[in-house]
Amino acid sequence: MEWLSSFFIINLIGLSANLDNTGVGIAYGLKHFRIPSWFNAIINVIGFFNTLIGVFLASIISQVISPTATGLVSFCVFFSIGFLTIYNRYSGLLYGKNKPMVKIHQPTLRQAIILGFALSVTNIAAGFGAAVAYELLIWPLIISITCWGYICIWIGNVIGNTVFLKMFGQYSSLVAGLIFMAIGLNQLFQ
Repeated sequence: MEWLSSFFIINLIGLSANLDNTGVGIAYGLKHFRIPSWFNAIINVIGFFNTLIGVFLASIISQVISPTATGLVSFCVFFSIGFLTIYNRYSGLLYGKNKPMVKIHQPTLRQAIILGFALSVTNIAAGFGAAVAYELLIWPLIISITCWGYICIWIGNVIGNTVFLKMFGQYSSLVAGLIFMAIGLNQLFQ
């Protein structure tokens, strides 16, 4: 029964470290953006390496980067994405212009890398916590955090592109922007 308890803990940590990924997937889905597998994979490869950083360099990170500083960086990135999402959609209404809605047609490597680093800030903290609390489960925890990161983005994107897009309709850009801002605020207060 100890293996069942360990399996539960590993998956619970992996899932909780990536709940923000679900919100990002939903937000992109609301913007009519289907996240391709390669895009999601790049995000989570970066998350994997940041988890490794958290695990293997835990003592250095705790001395150099405070949790407050990492939360502030993550907040700035997500809040900016949210603001720009809302601004791009509604700036024409504010200034009396008929500005077309900005859609992302081709995801870029640069977007994946920026988003990967923004989302994986929590992976550093999760890796640090795993190294301290569960020394014997480090590799299963790293794999769990990485796999759940991919799954959470995928699930969020499917939900955002189907259910939530139909529910929010013309307000989907506003909701997507607010979700990004909420994720940022959550990072700030963790």
